[in-house]
This record gives sequence, structure tokens and C-alpha cells, in this order.
Amino acid sequence: MAVYTSLTQDDMLALLAEYDLGDLVSFKGISGGVENTNYFVNSTQGKYVLTIFEEFEAEEVPYFLDVVAHFKKAGFNVPAAIFDQQGERLKSVKNKPAIMVDCFNGDELVSTSANACQQMGKQLGLLHKVGQSFPDQRPSHRGVAWWQATSQSLNAQLPEDEAELLAEQVASFDTFLEQANTLPMGTIHGDLFYNNTLFDGDSLSAIIDFYNACHSWLIYDLAIVVNDWCTDRASGNIDMDKYEALITAYRAERNLSEEEIQAWPHMLRVAAMRFWLSRLEAWYGAINDPERLAQQHDPKEFKRILQARCESTPAL
Repeated sequence: MAVYTSLTQDDMLALLAEYDLGDLVSFKGISGGVENTNYFVNSTQGKYVLTIFEEFEAEEVPYFLDVVAHFKKAGFNVPAAIFDQQGERLKSVKNKPAIMVDCFNGDELVSTSANACQQMGKQLGLLHKVGQSFPDQRPSHRGVAWWQATSQSLNAQLPEDEAELLAEQVASFDTFLEQANTLPMGTIHGDLFYNNTLFDGDSLSAIIDFYNACHSWLIYDLAIVVNDWCTDRASGNIDMDKYEALITAYRAERNLSEEEIQAWPHMLRVAAMRFWLSRLEAWYGAINDPERLAQQHDPKEFKRILQARCESTPAL
């Protein structure tokens, strides 16, 4: 959510005039992430967030807007796109697709707790049940084909030990894929790190940033969440108090199949590998641009997580 596209006061005034959201009071760019440009927009009617998509073409965005609308209709606090005066949700800002959404109360977590993990587990179980009824089945733009191609393209740039670890994990999961066709699937968030939620005090108030949503294994999404929410960052190991709180709450909302239970160690490893790989791709892609490199996440964090999951994984 770094600011890649700069807007002036006149730009924002012109955009807001196309909505029934009151008059502009102030706006401010949001720093933090790496994919899209976001602004807080304060008007006489309320507080909103403008998102400008930096990686997607306009024809790709409606899928994600439909996903969020599906979850909002089911009662989740999610940032659905606001319609303008002409009944349009997708706008063009500086020749890039853009949307305006409500700004929810709450802040990003600095770190997780067992209580936060329990709330996330419950919401994720409910989210997965609702996601199974979403009709469109879009594959992930960072799925199997991507990690196979990207791991090969990065091979020559990586230190030998990292290249070997990555190749080993990709090959291991390729083998697992041959027997993974019975795992329950649905529309998942795909990037539900704790900085993609808001907490109002101790209460989960919203789930945001659905731009990695796709049709995939539900257990894979659970593994993504566990690797982020329940991990000790220094060691990469799982904090079992947080883990048990999250898994217990999840299973209270959605039953796991025997196939999912057996696949769990594979999914924890592949979820770690996927985010290590995406961070490696971004890191090496920005290696000659110091300003851009400073905005990237350190890949070593997910290398530690992957190595820890290769050593041991907790049971479901």
C-alpha cells in the first residue's frame, strides 16, 4: 500500500465530485505495502479509502470486486467498492483502475495474541464456508504455474543453499499435487496476514485487501494464516498457544476432511514457500533500485518459516 501514483488536490476534488460522498476535507497517502496505491479520503460525509491498482488491468479488477461484494452480502465487514453517481464502481485514475471503499474503524495489529488468533480462526472458518458458494473460479495469479516458472527464473541469482531449498520444495509439492484433487476448494482470501485485518481495541473489525483472492484449497488459506498469525518471527517456529486458539476456533465453524488433515504438513510448507518466493521475486526485481528495494519485505523471514516447517509441523 505504498504511494506509487501521486494525486493533487485538484485530482481528488474531481474524483470525489463523481460520488455522493460529500465535499473533500483532506486526503493522505497510505504507506506500508508494496502492490497498490492507497489514500485516506476525508469528506464532510465520512472517511473513505481510495485504492489505485498498480498491477492489474481494468478488466481483471471486477472479479475481486465481486468477491468482496459476495462476502459483504453474507455479513462480513469487508471493503466493498462504492458506486458513483452513474452506478459505476470501477474508476480510472491517472489511466489506472481505481475504487473508493468505506474506511472501517480500527487499526492494524502490531503483533498477534491468542485472543486475536481465536477471532481470526472463527472468521476464517465462516469465510471459507461462504467462499464455497461464490460462482466464479479464478485461479491464483501466483499459483502452481507461477511458482514453477518463478523458482526457475530466480535460480541463478540465489545462493546455492537457497536455490537447493527452493527447488526441493517445488519438486516436493509437484509430487503432492498428483494426489491433491480431493481437497475441498472454494474462494479464498489468499493473503490474510494480520496486517490485512483491522482491530478496534481487542475486537476484529474488518478483513481487507482481497486482491490475492482466488479459487483454491481451503486448507492452503488456513496454512497461510497460521504461518503469519501463529509464528514467532525470530525463529520461524509456531507459537502453540496461538496455534491452538486459531485452529480450535476454525474447526468449530468448519469440519476438516481426513484428506485435509493428511495434507496439512504439505500445505504449511507450500504456503511458506509461496510467500518466500514472492518476496524473493520482489527483492531481486528491485535490487538495482534502492528506493524501491527499501519498500520490499525481507525474504529471509519466510525462509526461516519454511525451514522451521521442514523440520516439524503441528498436527491438526
